[in-house]
Amino acid sequence: MIAANGYFNSPVSAIAARAGVADGTIYLYFKSKDDVLRTAIDNHFERIYRQVEQRFATMHDPREQLEFIARLHLESASVDRGMAILLQTEMRQSAKFIAEFSQHHLVRYIQVVREVIRRGQQQGIFRRDISDGVVAHCMFGAIDELLSSAIFTQREYDAQATAAQVIGVLMHGIAAE
Repeated sequence: MIAANGYFNSPVSAIAARAGVADGTIYLYFKSKDDVLRTAIDNHFERIYRQVEQRFATMHDPREQLEFIARLHLESASVDRGMAILLQTEMRQSAKFIAEFSQHHLVRYIQVVREVIRRGQQQGIFRRDISDGVVAHCMFGAIDELLSSAIFTQREYDAQATAAQVIGVLMHGIAAE
């Protein structure tokens, strides 16, 4: 509802109607419309983190792990377009939501990527003179920008191929050598 109509054009009554419940039912589970949005975002990221944890149990190559994270991130636009719209547009219109997102989900995302980078550095796969934090932010920023482009232009990316390209650029730059 919020993705389709915008935050301010989506009263709780419309959210309740879309869910097929009475307005009061929403308030049994949520304090406010903000809480509905926050819960949807939290649930979205918890699903992603569970997928990462499950996959990392059997995937040990840091390059493959980075590519998996990138692919999951890119797939989010096609798996749940409404959530992608919320994250790329609606949430960014509120400094409060941006701060909450940054404190919770962005910090966790960056931390997961940093841990993969550090393991790769310890294994001699990645350069040790590069900051794991800079690499993690570059990865998030590149994918986030691609998702914004996909949402605004309605372009669809091949998540696997695009993730491989993003990781390729991070690992090798754009030099022809």
